[in-house]
Amino acid sequence: MNEYWEKIKALFRPKEIVKDINSIDFKQLRARGIRALILDLDDTLIPKEVNDVRPAVFEWVVTRKEEGFKLCLTSNSRHPVRVQYIGETLGVPSIFMGFKPLPFAFWKSLEIMGAKPEETAMIGDQLFMDTLGANVLNIYSIFIDHKKEEAMLVRKWMRQAEQWLLSKLGPAGPL
Repeated sequence: MNEYWEKIKALFRPKEIVKDINSIDFKQLRARGIRALILDLDDTLIPKEVNDVRPAVFEWVVTRKEEGFKLCLTSNSRHPVRVQYIGETLGVPSIFMGFKPLPFAFWKSLEIMGAKPEETAMIGDQLFMDTLGANVLNIYSIFIDHKKEEAMLVRKWMRQAEQWLLSKLGPAGPL
């Protein structure tokens, strides 16, 4: 039973936990063989309530491209025009209504980037969507733990559940 529980915990344990996208060490990721990044959109790259790209995010994306990373926006958003607009503004392919943690959007992202799971990282702010989906497919998972206050009750509960689970999982593995 203990071995089974450890496998379940491993599915939810991010490989890395950071406070925002600027806290990620991309040199270390390159050293691990990571060359492709699947990026969640809402509350990872930009706040969910924002419909445009701020210069700092644009610069962050340009820098990742200059470092040689392939990028793909992969969102569960039900707003295709917004996701497509942001993707086009950033010059990054995008997927909306990804239904993460199901594998379909992850597979499509890998196909778009021409990447294998073991050379890809998923950067996202939802443990039950981004981290779980990435870990199931052996994609390196980076959890953005920004501790953002949620307005909707269901999302508040989800954030509380994430924090509870993180406290039970133990530390994320080192880079």
